[in-house]
Amino acid sequence: MDLLTRIQDNWIVLLIPLISALVGWFTNFVAIKMMFHPVEFIGIPPYLGWQGVIPANALRLAKVSNALITGKLLSLRQLFDQTFSAESFAGNLGVVIDDVTEQVIDEVANKHAKAVWDNAGEFMQNKVREHVRAEVIEVSRAIAMDMADDIDSIMDIEQTVLEAMERHKALMGEMFYEVGRQEFKFIERSGLYFGFAFGVFQMLIWVLYPAPWILPAAGFLVGYLTNWIALKLVFFPRDPLKIGPVTVQGLFHKRQNEVAEAFGKTVATRVLNADNIVATVMDGDGAARMNEIVEHRISALITKYEAHPMAKLIVPEEKRAALRAELLERIRTEWPKPGGFFHTFAGESVDLQGELERRMKALDRESYEGVLRPAFQQDEWKLIAAGAVLGAAAGVLQLVYIFGDAMERLSR
Repeated sequence: MDLLTRIQDNWIVLLIPLISALVGWFTNFVAIKMMFHPVEFIGIPPYLGWQGVIPANALRLAKVSNALITGKLLSLRQLFDQTFSAESFAGNLGVVIDDVTEQVIDEVANKHAKAVWDNAGEFMQNKVREHVRAEVIEVSRAIAMDMADDIDSIMDIEQTVLEAMERHKALMGEMFYEVGRQEFKFIERSGLYFGFAFGVFQMLIWVLYPAPWILPAAGFLVGYLTNWIALKLVFFPRDPLKIGPVTVQGLFHKRQNEVAEAFGKTVATRVLNADNIVATVMDGDGAARMNEIVEHRISALITKYEAHPMAKLIVPEEKRAALRAELLERIRTEWPKPGGFFHTFAGESVDLQGELERRMKALDRESYEGVLRPAFQQDEWKLIAAGAVLGAAAGVLQLVYIFGDAMERLSR
């Protein structure tokens, strides 16, 4: 009986490529889910159970990402080493400047010289407010420049990244998924295409040699190869390779500009955002240095005003020490709060997202690959092995429930 006749007499074998496609898709789908879920270990630690590959390696991956950010993409010194003009500084921190101005006026005028302030009239009050605002802008600029000069001792990027991961255990997985969204979709869909192609060969082998082990073995190979090939095609070849009329390149490398934009946005908004930066600085050694800078500049401003003849008339000498202490404490308490000076400065003063995007677009291929590759590298074999085991199980199910009777007829 020739091959075509066997297929015609046993048309059910035509299901093999379709089932193989479903197996390829399913094993890749499961492999992707296993990368991210579950976030916490489920089972009996340390070996009997499972935790998503990325959550299980979150701290290691965070350190790899941090090395890339600090080594290739971001220099805090360069980012903050700039001269802020009064106009641009007031524009970036306008609301905060206004708040600080009102705090100063409230502390000095309303609390310690209310009668004089109330009798000054609206015109004089506005003049004083404008003058105080200008002084606040200058002292805020001075604080910002002091911070820029000493930013490496104030802010630790690695600590910010690691603490952000500790606070939000799913964050690393979310970051990798956002950056590699298209690659993960490709891995999932490719299982369908490669599975169908392998299924055609599987069908031919089964028709010619219907041994009981063929379907489980073929399922094992389909699960293994669809995962392995998909992972390879994400990253290889690094550089465009022309094969006849077709140019091929690893999907991740082909999308470098798009990935740079996604990475810059994700890191700037989810990892190195104002909340995380302020939390890390305030819980670490940087807080003491920040307080020194703020107190030094604010004290200098207060000293300047204490020498002003008008201030001597408004605030008696015996009240000035208490006023100085109250004003310093109020500003020290307010500046790290959401909407305060430091919080706003951390989020608005530098173009962190734009800087990350620009530098990543200019990365060499090998360094750029380090953005996503570490998420796969260490436990890649587990994902491929899981695909192979699931494929073999699917092959057994095919043999038992679909081709049990057909095998007897094909073997005659």
